[in-house]
Amino acid sequence: MVAIGLVVVYRSTGHINFAHGELFMIGGFLAYSMITMLGFPYLLSLVLAVPLSFCLGVICDRVVFRPLMNAPGTTLVLATVGLSYLLKGVGRYIWGGKGEYISIKAIVDPAPFLVWGMPVLPQQLIVFAAAMLCMMGFLAFFRWTIAGKMMQATAESWGVGAAVAGVAAVLMAPLTLLTPDIGSGLLIKAFAATILGGLGSMSGALVGGLLVGLCESLVGGYIDSSLQEVAAFIIIMIVLVFRPSGLFGAYGVRRA
Repeated sequence: MVAIGLVVVYRSTGHINFAHGELFMIGGFLAYSMITMLGFPYLLSLVLAVPLSFCLGVICDRVVFRPLMNAPGTTLVLATVGLSYLLKGVGRYIWGGKGEYISIKAIVDPAPFLVWGMPVLPQQLIVFAAAMLCMMGFLAFFRWTIAGKMMQATAESWGVGAAVAGVAAVLMAPLTLLTPDIGSGLLIKAFAATILGGLGSMSGALVGGLLVGLCESLVGGYIDSSLQEVAAFIIIMIVLVFRPSGLFGAYGVRRA
């Protein structure tokens, strides 16, 4: 789902938002605050995280992307990287410093069950189903609606991308402990998924995410668990060398 949010922004602006991981982090912590501090139910917090994350994305667009819209690509990369550090600092200030982890209770029974001999968590199926719905919804939106075709370099694309990140954060938080530093590692994996699937391809983002997760599991299980976190970097390098357009992409990797 995080990769799908990256694709939404890329399709509309032609640029990768390197602060996307921190938008995920903020969305997750907003939901956590609503659940623990305000006593809101999980589902209500999930619903409210969507407009809140959307507004945050629009603000980031107005403050960072819009003023630099005609700037060189390298400038936009540095600007979004700087924004990611700013949001990370805000997260540390409000919700805790480096190394502090926060959990959100799963919406369903957390007990795993076996599928072809492999343990699967019910929450993982919910995340996968939500990713499928997001992919099909955005494919239909961009292809068959006037609003989708007109969403080019607008604040709405950043807002929609941030909203997807917020939903992903709330759904994935029971699987991945929240921390202000979660965004960087998550962005690398999402970026690897979009590169593998093809920049600009919704279906490619979903397939790429599944393949990246599978590669990490195989590397960690059969080679060395310490190399599991490096798998995403290896995938990025291999795809950029042998197939820059990815599996389903027609855009390729644009040079700054």
